[in-house]
Amino acid sequence: MSLWDRPNGPTSGAANSATQTALNTQAAQSGPLPALQVITGTSETVILSPENSAVPLTVTLPPDTANEQSALDLVATGYVKTTNSTNITLKFYSGTSLTTGSDTLLGSSGALALNTATCSFKVKSEVQYDSVSGLLVGTIEFYFNKAIVAKVTWSNFPTGVNNTSNPVASFLLTITSSAATALLPTTINVQKFSVG
Repeated sequence: MSLWDRPNGPTSGAANSATQTALNTQAAQSGPLPALQVITGTSETVILSPENSAVPLTVTLPPDTANEQSALDLVATGYVKTTNSTNITLKFYSGTSLTTGSDTLLGSSGALALNTATCSFKVKSEVQYDSVSGLLVGTIEFYFNKAIVAKVTWSNFPTGVNNTSNPVASFLLTITSSAATALLPTTINVQKFSVG
């Protein structure tokens, strides 16, 4: 299922006469993706919105009673390119902050070696929430450089979640490159980011 088939991508993309493509016309990708970002340091870095670099690239889960107690897929895909021997760590958070560590960590890939190469990645998390318990729960798995990081339950579980909040939850992605510098940068391209 592509990002545009999912109900909750990074922008609303609500259908109306101005946003619908006419019959027999090739559609162009809408929304802020792909998000290409160059990393020139070794600290954990939030992936930024390509439309506004003052805010992180987030995907939100809007209120919908059909989502309650349902398993929803939270997915990020793309590629990472390194220009030296480095370890890459991808992390998923619940939140919207540019300050790393201030949101709720859901899962981490751990340090994965990528030595002067380009590889695809996929982060998939199965999300479930309900307003009765107020919990957001899930599992997460990472695919990176032809290897799977085993599926595990989340590291933490956000509380106080309800279906009257808009959004119910927001999610963001970070990257850490252990040896990135201005002369030897790491590039990440987030091609798809969705929940639904």
